[in-house]
Amino acid sequence: MSSVKLTVKRLYKLHQDRMIKTTATVRIYVGDQLIATEEIGGMTESPVSKYIHHEAGADLPVRVEWECDGIADITAVGVGFCPCCHQNDN
Repeated sequence: MSSVKLTVKRLYKLHQDRMIKTTATVRIYVGDQLIATEEIGGMTESPVSKYIHHEAGADLPVRVEWECDGIADITAVGVGFCPCCHQNDN
């Protein structure tokens, strides 16, 4: 089983020059296969990560797309070892 580390680096929207909570719909792809859709809500300027497990293949490229009515900076990368469950790619 393979894993992807999804990291939300920034998520907020501006209202009257103040940062407030917002939501983002995030889609994670491995190769051309959509492996997960996540609804993320809140506000952060500090990175928050989670691990998503999949069967799509460890050697395929990972990409992330999102829709947000505010400001978002989100990344997704394939990882060889999942620290949450100690699962290897094998």
